[in-house]
Amino acid sequence: MRAPDERLIEGALALIVDSEIAPGEAAQQARLALHRWCGRSPEHAAAAQEARARWDALGGMADGLRARFDEPARPPLAPARAQRRKLLLSVAGLLGAGLAAGRGVQWYWQQPVFAAAYATRTAQTLRVMLADGLDGAPGSRLDLAPQSQLDVTLYRQRRMVAMARGEVRFEVAHDRERPFWIHTRAATIEVVGTAFTVRDRGGPVSIGVERGHVRVQLHAPPGAPAGASVIELRGGELLEIREGRAEPVRQADTAALAAWREGWLVFENTPLGEALATVNSYRAQPIVTADARVDAMRLSGRFRSNESAGLLAALPSILPLAAVPQTDGSVVLKPR
Repeated sequence: MRAPDERLIEGALALIVDSEIAPGEAAQQARLALHRWCGRSPEHAAAAQEARARWDALGGMADGLRARFDEPARPPLAPARAQRRKLLLSVAGLLGAGLAAGRGVQWYWQQPVFAAAYATRTAQTLRVMLADGLDGAPGSRLDLAPQSQLDVTLYRQRRMVAMARGEVRFEVAHDRERPFWIHTRAATIEVVGTAFTVRDRGGPVSIGVERGHVRVQLHAPPGAPAGASVIELRGGELLEIREGRAEPVRQADTAALAAWREGWLVFENTPLGEALATVNSYRAQPIVTADARVDAMRLSGRFRSNESAGLLAALPSILPLAAVPQTDGSVVLKPR
């Protein structure tokens, strides 16, 4: 039989250490997590067996580690404690540098296993596949629309995305033990496994769920009491957050939010100022407005993302405005 993967052994060792030295309820939770972890596959079970053998070979390490983690700083070790120090260094070698220093188990879980930043330029899209699938299953898929920016950080117990701007469709790999969180400027979105789109072009933040279930926690505005609102969203539901306030959840064609993946931009009674923020992500020279009345006009329709000139030509026939070309290539929309 092939020797267990060292990375799996490392993961099992961390759970074993936590189950042995953590106080009360935390230790029980670690034991339950270890039991679930072992059941994932025969490889996980074999790695846990090897990890337990290594831990048992250290003999009495639990007491030494617990004392080390719980004690305040003291003078240099006395000779009688030299053996404990030696054992701590030994377990550090097994579990990774830093585990025996300070509150080492916490340090271990707080270290990312993957981190990357992604950004798209004007008219550029990007597909990202994350290596977070369970037991060889496909990982999470992120589709970025033009002029989007986000950071991804994967930890052993959670997955985090910080979305700065743009439009991103998320298809998240199912893993109940590692929740997936997305931080936007208006809310934090929590999901286990589902498909949904987040849009932030500087106006409202829109969240449309195609399937599954996400939990949206609004950021409390400055001066507001603690305890932000939490909104549950399911397939076919759309939420828009404007200036920190959530509008009523409504039924919508949420898949249309990500129609740009097939080369389409779909608007449904959308304020023109918000629609132009999306259209301009495909244009080198923007379409701008000169009047708040133009921004408030409503646009509905389906347009090719790479043919904004056609949309520009059609706008004066469907809305009471005029398109005025500028010498720099931009276009100003004015009310008629």
